[in-house]
Amino acid sequence: MPDQKPASKISTFQLPLVVDVSSSPLQVGIPQSNGWLRIETDPEQAMEGLFRATQKLFQDQPDDLNAVDAVYYCCGPGSTLSLRLAAAFVKTLVWEAKGRISLFQYNSLDLATCMTKESINSIQAPFRMGKRFVRTGKVCAIGQKNILLEEDALEKYPQSLHLLGPRAIAIEIPDAQILKYDLHSVNGLTDLNLVSEPTEQPAPYSPEPMTFKKWEGVIPAKK
Repeated sequence: MPDQKPASKISTFQLPLVVDVSSSPLQVGIPQSNGWLRIETDPEQAMEGLFRATQKLFQDQPDDLNAVDAVYYCCGPGSTLSLRLAAAFVKTLVWEAKGRISLFQYNSLDLATCMTKESINSIQAPFRMGKRFVRTGKVCAIGQKNILLEEDALEKYPQSLHLLGPRAIAIEIPDAQILKYDLHSVNGLTDLNLVSEPTEQPAPYSPEPMTFKKWEGVIPAKK
């Protein structure tokens, strides 16, 4: 792959593609310098929805996937399976392009700060059961992410905006503090380049390794 330039130094591409399965519905889009040429969504998981949404994205367009020269991959947080499927999809695009595609990666917690005009100090999102991501720092920038117990996150950052996840949390969040994750609210490449970094390979965001409890059960003897 040719040398990558920092995303912030790049103003435009001929046909950039955004692949974001961090939330439901999943979203794919063709960003412009300011705004979007087109965005498509799909309510299904990445296994079914990603290819369908991408196919719709290029319908009635003069170019197809073969003309893509940059990909912005959202690494999460989100469903690990969906993020891995999206990463495999992006890897295939990059491999077939034989070095022609510039690849960038961003975190949805960073991009979410570009989706509101409110002055915010923190954004939260679900992690594993009983834990939450807390993102702090400047808006429309790569911020600091920490993982806190759910009760600690809600107590220490009571004014956070929140991205919803598939699981319910113990405390109800006011509607005014729920942030809708929608690419339409992002100012195209102008915002994407502020939160993205060049990468050689797309990799799902995984700040903590999965842990598994050892099974200590006893297999019953055959009668």
